[in-house]
Amino acid sequence: MKTGLFIGFSLVLNVALAAAIILSAKNRPVPARPPAAGTSVADTIRQSPAPVDDSPLPGLPFHWSQIASENLKIYRDHLRAIGCPEPTAREIIRAVINERFGAQRRNLLAPLEDRYWDMVMREELVRRQAIPQSEWGRELTALAAERQRLIVDVLGSDALAAEAGQPTRRAALELRYAWLPQEKRDRLIDLEEKYQQQLVGWAANLGLRPYGASTDEDGNRLQEWQKEFDESEKQLLAPEELAELHLRESDAADWAGSLPGFDPSEDEWRAMTKLRSELDEGQSPPGGPELTEEERMARQSELQANFDRTLKEILGPDRFAQYELANNGQFQEVRNITQRYGLPDSVAMAAFEIQETALASARQVAENPDLSPETRLATLTSIQQEAERTLSGTLNAEVFSTYKEYSGDWLKDLVPAQ
Repeated sequence: MKTGLFIGFSLVLNVALAAAIILSAKNRPVPARPPAAGTSVADTIRQSPAPVDDSPLPGLPFHWSQIASENLKIYRDHLRAIGCPEPTAREIIRAVINERFGAQRRNLLAPLEDRYWDMVMREELVRRQAIPQSEWGRELTALAAERQRLIVDVLGSDALAAEAGQPTRRAALELRYAWLPQEKRDRLIDLEEKYQQQLVGWAANLGLRPYGASTDEDGNRLQEWQKEFDESEKQLLAPEELAELHLRESDAADWAGSLPGFDPSEDEWRAMTKLRSELDEGQSPPGGPELTEEERMARQSELQANFDRTLKEILGPDRFAQYELANNGQFQEVRNITQRYGLPDSVAMAAFEIQETALASARQVAENPDLSPETRLATLTSIQQEAERTLSGTLNAEVFSTYKEYSGDWLKDLVPAQ
């Protein structure tokens, strides 16, 4: 199961709640509630305002404080009164709603950070049926529903329908499957949309229950739909196309985005993605015996060594050296600065080599037991001064000043504090 399903399901859940709220909004009015202590964000700002004059606000120039209001209906009417285009007004109001509910969502998710890896190990974050059954999942569902009810109340159900973004999602699927023949692409997108509609209906029904309570039957239905989708996908695509799809959607597929400065060819990307998938699977073999920490570290070291050796054979020495640099955090710090000033990577490489040489020389001096404290200090000071002089000449004075500020702590550390 893909770890990306957690994010995907979150989006589906929002779309589902949108559908449920639209249906319920058409059938019954949203009740106004009087203000009370301890009310939620939505309770406070959903209260029906006094009638608002649609005429433009008097006085020019005006300040934004004359338009903005804690009461979102008044805020909405002020925007309309000054001639703000309706799509823009909706985006402004939606942004305010998102900001207010975002704080509640962050507070809700904050306690989960310490439990993240435990939840991953128990697959609580990747099993679709586990999300709405968990306590935090129910609270997120309720918060999302409350946000969407507020959007309906202030902007109308049409605004919520537009937020679902169906055309945008289909366009994204078109791009995602662009490598497939048109006929298969269309059929696969239809399969995806049918599956998403099933999830939308499932989640919408769940969202209308008290606390989003789910049953074993709900979980079984999800598993049946997943199995049906997988089987349909298998029948539609040739074995090599299915393998390509799984490779593109694997957790290892987006590795290149985290390696600035290393642009793989298609063949390199394909080979390295396959290798990375094998490395990930080898580190956590399903059904294997539980390893001690020492055994796990030894296994990881062996797998990494095999990965590096095979990758070097695939890329060749020069490209492998570029790949290693892209993985080197210290080089990336230098490159970030040179990129800011529009300098080529060769300058970043030269600066990085100066740093590596200076650090290696300083280590030799620090570890030499035959040197007196005075001689050691003088030698390290000389290495520091030479490194600064060479770097300044390589980068130029302006770039070197920035480099020292943001990436130059190692220069200070060459000479121990007295």
